[in-house]
Amino acid sequence: MEAVDTSLEGGITSSSLEMRSKVFDTHEKDPPQRTPFYELLYGALDDIMLKILMACAIVSMVVDYAMHKEGGNPWYVEGLAIWFAVAVVSLVTAISDYQKEGEFLKKQLIEENSKVVQCIRDGKEVTLHRNYLKVGDVIRVMNGMNVPVDGLVLKGNGVLCDESAMTGESDHFPKEDMAKCRQR
Repeated sequence: MEAVDTSLEGGITSSSLEMRSKVFDTHEKDPPQRTPFYELLYGALDDIMLKILMACAIVSMVVDYAMHKEGGNPWYVEGLAIWFAVAVVSLVTAISDYQKEGEFLKKQLIEENSKVVQCIRDGKEVTLHRNYLKVGDVIRVMNGMNVPVDGLVLKGNGVLCDESAMTGESDHFPKEDMAKCRQR
């Protein structure tokens, strides 16, 4: 604990936050980026049925142009109708995906903003968003909490950790505090 200038009772000091950011960087995650509309539109046009319809539109326009007789219907009507159908389907799909992604990102932002932890700074227990944690913060771990950092267990007994997100194993691993680890 001396190596990171922290203590169990006092945590870290507010005066050391800037130095910790410079030395260890920040814990902030970049916000998720929204997929541009043109990429969603391109993805919608990548559908096999729409590709077949586009090929049919081209073939229809070429054949109608070659077989066109004066005075009849314009040669491009059928092909243009197919292109219009492709445009409507792809635009509706892209707009729908864009709106769904927007709603998902709003819900994800609300969930992300609710992820707070109790930690000790300047000898007081404070509530912080997990993006603002620094190296050396002493975090109070609660039952069922998602711990957003790597760390050491300073005090506690019967602590079990589900590391399935990292290892893929569904077993809960027991964690011992520093004093017990040093005894071994």
